[in-house]
Amino acid sequence: MSILHLIRHGQASFGADDYDNLSPKGIEQSVALGKALSQKESKFDYVIVGPHRRHIQTFEGIKKGYKFADLPDPVIDDRFAENQLMEIAQHFIPQILNSNKTTNEIFHEVPKEERHDKFLKLFHIVAKKWMNEELDLSKHNFEGFSVFRARIANTLKTIQDKMTDKPDIMVVTSGGAISGFYAEATNCSQEEIMKLNFGLKNVSISEFVVTTERFTLKAFNSSLIVQELETFI
Repeated sequence: MSILHLIRHGQASFGADDYDNLSPKGIEQSVALGKALSQKESKFDYVIVGPHRRHIQTFEGIKKGYKFADLPDPVIDDRFAENQLMEIAQHFIPQILNSNKTTNEIFHEVPKEERHDKFLKLFHIVAKKWMNEELDLSKHNFEGFSVFRARIANTLKTIQDKMTDKPDIMVVTSGGAISGFYAEATNCSQEEIMKLNFGLKNVSISEFVVTTERFTLKAFNSSLIVQELETFI
């Protein structure tokens, strides 16, 4: 039996030209999580880190703050990549608004204090269309919702077949992937998957019990950092 500890990355650089970097607060969150895990005397037998920079930077922050024991060297695994909703939204938002401008150009014209809410509103629209397979993703070879769900299911099957001898497995990944694992454990609806994705806190931990035959939820979206540091981007 294994416990899969899925950690969402720290706050990324929302609104910047490149989202895939931790913000200063995201780095602070990651170090704080490492310190909290040390205080809990949490130990890990195996570490998997998704392929994005924000995943790797989050693990580096955790490692900096974690002093209880030596963390295993991480294995970078593409199967724990985030879904492509961010890239899909950036591509389709101009079409929804009937604009010839890029998504970044559109939002740079919006007052800074209004950008987050406006983006989330449009992101929800694109996400729903993506989940319902209503978007033509072929031109840019984007990953469809059913393909994403199959990737998560196949990754889980590999863990069940080959990794249940490792008692505690840390995985640093993204909210979409974590919501996908939650769906595998609970058979929840598409609407609930989307709601969960938007509600996951940065550097929160979701835990699952894994055996060769079972995959069950132990804890979801647990935060070990102080409330003042909590964010959702």
